[in-house]
Amino acid sequence: MTERQPPSRQPGPGVTSLRTWLQHWRWLLGFSLLVLTGVVILLAARRGPAVPQPVAFNHRKHTQDLDLGCEFCHAYVRKGAHAGLPDAKTCTMCHSSPQGTSSEAARVTELISQGDPLQFNKLFRLEPHVFYTHRRHVKIGELECQECHGDIAETERPPARALVKVTMDFCIKCHREQGQSLECNACHR
Repeated sequence: MTERQPPSRQPGPGVTSLRTWLQHWRWLLGFSLLVLTGVVILLAARRGPAVPQPVAFNHRKHTQDLDLGCEFCHAYVRKGAHAGLPDAKTCTMCHSSPQGTSSEAARVTELISQGDPLQFNKLFRLEPHVFYTHRRHVKIGELECQECHGDIAETERPPARALVKVTMDFCIKCHREQGQSLECNACHR
């Protein structure tokens, strides 16, 4: 009588190739997730940090409902390099007493009564080597604010970041459309 041999523990050819395929697939999936995570982190970092503001300023309320021009709060928009940001003195013109029914409007009046300077922070920034003046673009060039600032006048809360990414390509495109100088020293120091 012959003894029976135990069945072989070696997987067949189909099982081996399936196992190898699954190992490659897991490695590829893991690597893809790692690359995707890196891309997301890089994109988030390029956007820059959120810009905090002292109050949840409602541009829509001021520009649409109250029909205030940008220069009411941004005093230098037509005559300076920088448009300027409002401060407590600007807000006090209207908010020294309660205005409207919103809790944020009441908060503005309270902050002013406490002597808070209401230090707003610049949302739109250009590189230090770029020479830009609002006067040249807004008063002389007659550009509307939304050309560079997007729909900021439509916002009901301060955006965390600039609505428009102003890059050299963005500026060059506008300069070409407006027939303006493309010379480097026109905009770069």
